[in-house]
Amino acid sequence: MNFNKEGQTALLSSFVHTLKQLSETAVRLTEAETAKANAASAKEHEKMDSFLKEEQALLLKLRGLEQQRNRQAEELGWKDLTFRQILQKSDPETFSVLSPVFSELEQQLKNLTDAKDSAGRIISARLREFEHILGTGSSASGLGADVSSHFHDRYV
Repeated sequence: MNFNKEGQTALLSSFVHTLKQLSETAVRLTEAETAKANAASAKEHEKMDSFLKEEQALLLKLRGLEQQRNRQAEELGWKDLTFRQILQKSDPETFSVLSPVFSELEQQLKNLTDAKDSAGRIISARLREFEHILGTGSSASGLGADVSSHFHDRYV
């Protein structure tokens, strides 16, 4: 990619900024998932509503950032490429800029996936407890069974 053009450099800078925002949002979502899991584990169910509202707002932000990232990647000629594919196509200067940002985002997305899985298991266990108490059996035991995030797959 030729970065002699001022526009390309500005676009790359915007792309990097968007990736950093995605990473920061993933951190905040991980914190929300962890708080939600802790509340469920401690049987503090009254706190769940606020965690769910925060999580919903962060997911909307994440979706908007993802759309922005997709537009920027397309403008840079990287439409539908994974981070590894982008790095393979990049010149050394671009590689040195993008590699640490991609690594950080990849780690934050892994942390988010792990936190969502953990929260899902705890919440699923709490649902089974409620079902048992209410005597409803396992009618909703499938809820939360597959809460793993697919965010990581989209990037790597």
